Amino acid sequence: MAQKKKDSHDAGSYTVGDAIKIADDIFNLNKEKKYNPRAFIHGLIFALEYAQYSYKIPHQQLALIKRDCRKYFKNIESIRP
Repeated sequence: MAQKKKDSHDAGSYTVGDAIKIADDIFNLNKEKKYNPRAFIHGLIFALEYAQYSYKIPHQQLALIKRDCRKYFKNIESIRP
């Protein structure tokens, strides 16, 4: 599932795999630092809100990305034995 996505701030594109790599890096940081799980989640939400504000990402664009992510995980769940 290597769908290309347009980056709203440059002419480049990225794949779902690129996004998953970043998520893996973030979760590996959590494992290394041994953050409190609740504080970690709160920090993720804080970072998301700040990124949306800083990069001026429209709410609709972020909502679309979230829906795509939910669909991705539902698809994974449906193919598990």
